[in-house]
Amino acid sequence: MFRFIFKTIRLAFLTMLGTALVAKFMLKSNAGAETQEIDLVTIFGGENLVSSADPFYGGKILTMCGGTVLDLRKVTPAPTGIYLDVLLWMGGVDLVVPLGWRVDFTGKVLFGGFNDATQTTADPDAPMVRIGGIILCGGLRATTKSPLEVVGR
Repeated sequence: MFRFIFKTIRLAFLTMLGTALVAKFMLKSNAGAETQEIDLVTIFGGENLVSSADPFYGGKILTMCGGTVLDLRKVTPAPTGIYLDVLLWMGGVDLVVPLGWRVDFTGKVLFGGFNDATQTTADPDAPMVRIGGIILCGGLRATTKSPLEVVGR
């Protein structure tokens, strides 16, 4: 019984790894400093985007076996708000927002986590970033200070 379970898990892992390799060469990012709706793809690597879009609507983030930093401290939120759809697999995303913004995560998490370290205020009129999607064996952290500033890059 355990041998069957182990073989099934190994097959699933190898299938997902193969999918990530194919995706690495087929999917490209559409995300720049002025992009109002991003498609940010990070596979087997790292990506750092400081956005200054006016307005910024949100977009999609795909991170597989890598890390992504998305800094929103220079954006102007869209009138409809900001919505990010994330797919994380064995990776991490650091979302950096201005002090006082609210973050609402409604996605699904399996063997990973979401951490809101934004020190939000109770102001109901503060801008909100809504996040949906799936986190598998990874993590998403919302913060007000970029991890790149901490290490001095």
